[in-house]
Amino acid sequence: MMRTLFGTSFLATLLLAGSFFAGQDPAIANAAPDSSVELGGTGFRLLRLAVPADGRIGDILRKNATISGGFEVMDRRSIPAALIKATDFNKKGWQDIGSESVILADEAGGQFKFRLYDLGAGDKPVLSRGYAATDPLKAANRFMNDVIEHYTKTPGVFGSRIAFVRTNRTPTVTKNVYEVEMNGEAPSAITNNRSLNVLPSIGPGGQVLFTSYAKRNPDLWISSGGAPARVSSQPGLNLGGVMSPDGSTIALTLSKDGNSEIYTIDTSGGIKARLTNNAAIDGSPTWNPGGNQLAFVSSRNGGPQVFRMGSNGSGATRLSKQGNYNQTPDWNPGQGTRGSLVAYAGRDNSNRYDIFAVDAGGGKLTRLTQNPGRNLDPSWSPDGRMIAFQSTVGGLVVANEQGNNQQQIAKAGTTPDWGPRAN
Repeated sequence: MMRTLFGTSFLATLLLAGSFFAGQDPAIANAAPDSSVELGGTGFRLLRLAVPADGRIGDILRKNATISGGFEVMDRRSIPAALIKATDFNKKGWQDIGSESVILADEAGGQFKFRLYDLGAGDKPVLSRGYAATDPLKAANRFMNDVIEHYTKTPGVFGSRIAFVRTNRTPTVTKNVYEVEMNGEAPSAITNNRSLNVLPSIGPGGQVLFTSYAKRNPDLWISSGGAPARVSSQPGLNLGGVMSPDGSTIALTLSKDGNSEIYTIDTSGGIKARLTNNAAIDGSPTWNPGGNQLAFVSSRNGGPQVFRMGSNGSGATRLSKQGNYNQTPDWNPGQGTRGSLVAYAGRDNSNRYDIFAVDAGGGKLTRLTQNPGRNLDPSWSPDGRMIAFQSTVGGLVVANEQGNNQQQIAKAGTTPDWGPRAN
């Protein structure tokens, strides 16, 4: 999955100085959208969905339906007890309370059995599935993915995971890498030490890359489910590693020759190529879906801007055309027109920190967020239809691709990176 590298020049200075100021945000300035920038809109009506199931299964189904952005989920307390307890499906009863769709869930014979009713299609389920009752989270995620596929022809991405960094300030400042499911469930620690572990990136096989100061140098590490292992330990910076879509190559920032440049290495750490070579600071690489291009940040025109280049370093051109400080790009991994979008963070002329997306093909710029606080470090979902980012007001947030339906999945965390679909 593509990585949103946060503040390469800022972080490089701090790491090389041997210090890191906890909780400090990157100095994003003047993304300055003009009147041609469009604010993402809704453009559709939500389906009114009832989920009468109680317990954990019901809670997860309702949470997932809300996060999906396609449903107005009814409060279970507003559903009459007669409908909740009914053994037969009462279409008229559900219509009378304003429901348009209903998800029923039961546990029997060691299985969770789910049924989706579309009241406009009759009184028979339009979708029926059964899953092992050993894992309610996995079962609810799988069914919601099927529900989304029923309505959109593309499966949902519930069960996919987001890596992020959490800061602990006592007794000393430490930063560790965590993962959480995209709905905020099942958090787990990737690192657990007293060092600085930053800039996580999830590879196509679920591997987590990150930069760590555990060996007194900012080295690139990888966790594949066991103990993390060092991948790149060149002198100086080994920052912001991101795997290519096929998992064969890692792009990262190295300063082994004195300047911050983008290189590619193999998964054993062997250098394959140097992609940039100038006096500017270059960093924050992110792969396009085809693996033949990279977006990155460079200061070659003054302040940091988002550029694109071939995966061999050829043909570098500027993508962000407005403002003098734009950074943390993430290339949308989705299909069709989504696959040409590059999200990044910037600050407008009114000092608002927000997320933008630029079309790498036509250059059209869209503003995805416009709400209080700082909105930083965007990362697209594996289907490109949702986006995660850090909000200084809302914690870690997931939203739809227009930046609407913002849902908190963690109260605190920085530099989220959204991994591949769940197996």
